[in-house]
Amino acid sequence: MIQSMNARKPFIAFAVGSVLLLGACGGGTNDASTDDERSGPASRQCDVPVDLTRLQETPIGVLMPAGSLQRQSYKEAQEIASAGLNAVSLGLGFYYTQQGDITFDFDGNSDEDALKRWKNNLRCNVVEAKSAGLIVAVWGQFIEAGRRGEPGAVSEEIQVKILDQTLELIPEVASMLEELKVEFWSPVSELDRFVGPTNHNIYFPQMVAAGRPLFTGTMYAQPAILDRNGFVPQGIIPDLGGVDALGISWISYECEVDKLPPGQSLDWADYFIDAAAQQGISRVYISELGDTVAADEGSRPCLEKLIATWNGKNEGVFLLDMPSDFPNGVVIKGSWQEQVLRTLRD
Repeated sequence: MIQSMNARKPFIAFAVGSVLLLGACGGGTNDASTDDERSGPASRQCDVPVDLTRLQETPIGVLMPAGSLQRQSYKEAQEIASAGLNAVSLGLGFYYTQQGDITFDFDGNSDEDALKRWKNNLRCNVVEAKSAGLIVAVWGQFIEAGRRGEPGAVSEEIQVKILDQTLELIPEVASMLEELKVEFWSPVSELDRFVGPTNHNIYFPQMVAAGRPLFTGTMYAQPAILDRNGFVPQGIIPDLGGVDALGISWISYECEVDKLPPGQSLDWADYFIDAAAQQGISRVYISELGDTVAADEGSRPCLEKLIATWNGKNEGVFLLDMPSDFPNGVVIKGSWQEQVLRTLRD
């Protein structure tokens, strides 16, 4: 584990390019690492092509919380492209201990071999996706090392310690994603869900400022819109840090007030859209949409309504595809949801 960020900076500079793409935003298991990622020598090897470029198309695709193309319903990037989609969004995990020290995997390992595995897995997943002609988004999140289940709020007493360490890592993450020509990046997605609205407003703008000079793609903010302890219930205006775009995160297939939890409505999303407009952020797209559990086609009208409400056809949309080990998780491959996405590209 990292005892002193300053004392370990040379080591971290090597490591940051390899922060593991794991975990889950809308839900899932923390233990998202594969055997190759958790032990043994670095298994995946690939070179970064010199001709990587950023695509300018509207992203219509899937969000993969596990961050690994091998642990979702689509096992290869080419399967996503062959399904008629053009984008994938990958989770980027920042692991931490109960003492508030940043580590780099579920088991709390921070040795050089583990870091190389993370770096190789990230590089190869992104290169594979871009080689298949896909637009790539990457988003960070916090995951407690050794704890199974959905990633949740960080203990209040260690939040500042973790945030300070993460802030030091942001420039290296930005440089890595710039090298890979990733199109979309959120330093930490739903930061308010992990550390509360107040700490979000203190640290998210700093993360954006730390990454902005090094990353020239689209940087976006994705607040936890439906969080019952979030910005809307507390009446706090989110500081979005001057990003390029607001990402709508709607972890539900429901769109009608009587089907949503009490008090929630589409107005909750408008709260963030209005805040973004007041901060000079005009682009809004759907960065994560859909429930964590399987839904039958009866949910199709609401899904189509939600996509239309936020102009997903023209601005972009990513549907949540749960990891293969999540019980009764939503599966996009070959589903009616995939048909909805494909229709948007017709």
